[in-house]
Amino acid sequence: MLTTDAKGSPAPHLTGRLRLITGGRDTEGRAPAGKAGRPGNGVCAIVGGVNLAAKLDLLIRLVTRADVLALGGGIANSVLAATGTDMGASLCDYDLLDEARRLLDRAKACGCELLLPVDVVVATEARKGAEDRIVSCAAIGPEDMVLDIGPATAARLTACVEAARTVVWTGPLGVCEIAPFDGGTDALAWFIARRTRDAGLRSVAAGDDTIAALAAAGVEDRFSELTTRDALPAWLDAMSPRAVSA
Repeated sequence: MLTTDAKGSPAPHLTGRLRLITGGRDTEGRAPAGKAGRPGNGVCAIVGGVNLAAKLDLLIRLVTRADVLALGGGIANSVLAATGTDMGASLCDYDLLDEARRLLDRAKACGCELLLPVDVVVATEARKGAEDRIVSCAAIGPEDMVLDIGPATAARLTACVEAARTVVWTGPLGVCEIAPFDGGTDALAWFIARRTRDAGLRSVAAGDDTIAALAAAGVEDRFSELTTRDALPAWLDAMSPRAVSA
C-alpha cells in the first residue's frame, strides 16, 4: 500500500469523509468477488476544473474514445445544471447549458458512460475553516457552493479507475487549494498512483492545475505520463474513435 510521498514523507491523512475510500474493497482490503486484480481494457477519462467552455472540444473528443467519462469541479456543476439539478450558489456556466445537454446526448450515442457526482461537499463560502457538509446533489441548498466531490462519488471514481487499463485526468475535482476541499482530488490522486505502481495502470495527467494538485499530494512522479492539456487532442487522435449512432 502506498504510504509515503515522493520525498518519503507520510501520505496525507484523508480525514473523515474520504479516509475509507479503498477503491471498491472491503474493510480488510479484499476485492469483491468477480473483480480482477489487474486493470481491464477500458479507458477512463476524468475531467475537472472550472471552465466548461475551455474544455468543451476536449470533452466531445473524449466521449468518442473513452469508455467512461467522469466529471468534477465547475464542469460537473454546469452539466448537472443542464440535467435540471439546482446548483444553489455554485459556479456554473449557465450560458452553456444547451452545449452541456448536447454533450450528454453525444456520450449516450457513442456508448460512453458519463459519470456525474451523486454527492458533494458544500459550504457557503470557499475559505479555510468554513463550515462544510456532505449532501446529495438533490439536496443542494440555495446558498450552498459545491466545493468538492463527496465520498460516494469518490468511491464510484475509484471503482472506474480500478476497472480501467488507461486513465486520463485533467482538472482538479474541487477547490483543491483550500482544505478540506482538496479531499476528493487527493484521494483520487493517491488511488491512481497506487494502481499505477501495483497493477500496471497507464495513468496520464494533463494540465498545469492537475500536475500542481498531484505535486501537492506528493504523487506527481508516480503517474505514467505528465503532459500539457494542449497536447491531449493530438494524444487522443492516436486512438480510434467509436462510431456515433444516429
